[in-house]
Amino acid sequence: MARRPRQTVYVFQGGGALGAYQAGFVEAMEGAELAPDWLVGTSIGAINATLVAGNAPADRLPALRKFWDGVTRPGWSSHLPASPFTAAWQTWHTLTSGVPGFFRPRGPQAWDMNRRAPLPELGFYDTSPLAATLRELVDFDRIAAAETRLTLCAVNVRSGALALFDNRDGHTRIGPEHVLASGALPPGFAPVQIGKEAFWDGGIYSNTPLDVVLDDAERRDTLCFMVDLWDASEAAPHTMAQVLTRYKDIQYASRINEHLADHERLQNLRRAVRLVGRRLDARTAADPAVKQLLDMGCDSRIEVVHLVMQALPGEDSWRDIDFSDERLRARWQSGLKDGRHMRARAPWQVRPDDPVGMRVHTLESTG
Repeated sequence: MARRPRQTVYVFQGGGALGAYQAGFVEAMEGAELAPDWLVGTSIGAINATLVAGNAPADRLPALRKFWDGVTRPGWSSHLPASPFTAAWQTWHTLTSGVPGFFRPRGPQAWDMNRRAPLPELGFYDTSPLAATLRELVDFDRIAAAETRLTLCAVNVRSGALALFDNRDGHTRIGPEHVLASGALPPGFAPVQIGKEAFWDGGIYSNTPLDVVLDDAERRDTLCFMVDLWDASEAAPHTMAQVLTRYKDIQYASRINEHLADHERLQNLRRAVRLVGRRLDARTAADPAVKQLLDMGCDSRIEVVHLVMQALPGEDSWRDIDFSDERLRARWQSGLKDGRHMRARAPWQVRPDDPVGMRVHTLESTG
């Protein structure tokens, strides 16, 4: 059987306003022979992934720019030096006013904790502006054609199980509602009803949907760029404000290092089984019990390039809702810089005879 060509995958983590970093990464990849065959995202990562998959290659960056320009919050605090005061102001501004083209407050009745309401109203904010933005910027017919694979991650409210909306699963036509479901983080955003089920943000289950790719990629060579917005390995806190920030970092980093290590061991074992099998004589290899074991092996190689964004100076635990123009520009530029640095290093290049089944290359943000 002919070897299938290597697939290139982008995996985008959730993180609200931090997602501008992922848009900068996409810009860095322009012109490279590394365009995505498959995008996987949750929350803001699902929005960025949809903007890429739902546009022709030449239109992807303009769509991302239009989205991020549209949700930018200009204001007088953007012209001041970064400080706890300016960060607090931006947080308050977002909480009380919402974000244009994204979400708006529902009104005081939403804050009544004991008020019974339909599921689509059980959130402090209304995300219908985001649905309108997506309809303007995304060609959902293009997504349905599935030239580029798209997988969005959510969680089923009733069962608590991970839900995957995939344009190649044969029965899901992805629309704005699936993107909204992937980003419906409670209690801010209400669950999204799709058919008979309701869904919340996939980050509740796992904010880094890498397992989706690695479970699917076991039999195919894969180059996976995982663009994370939360750093699980920053310094220990010294103030209560830093405690809140550090808590959020660890929570949303989703134990990704452990997941990577587990998959690395498993994939290397699969490749070792295949290599050992080639050294068996024909009689031994034909034994049914041995053949059953050899079938667990595979030749495929997986290269994971892990980019991790670092927090900007002066940011606090609410930085994921800081949509100020200064912060969004800085995050975009950081993603652009890190993406170009990653391309220049190209750590995924391997020899054809390399016996390793999976390698992980972690690149910390250069700021």
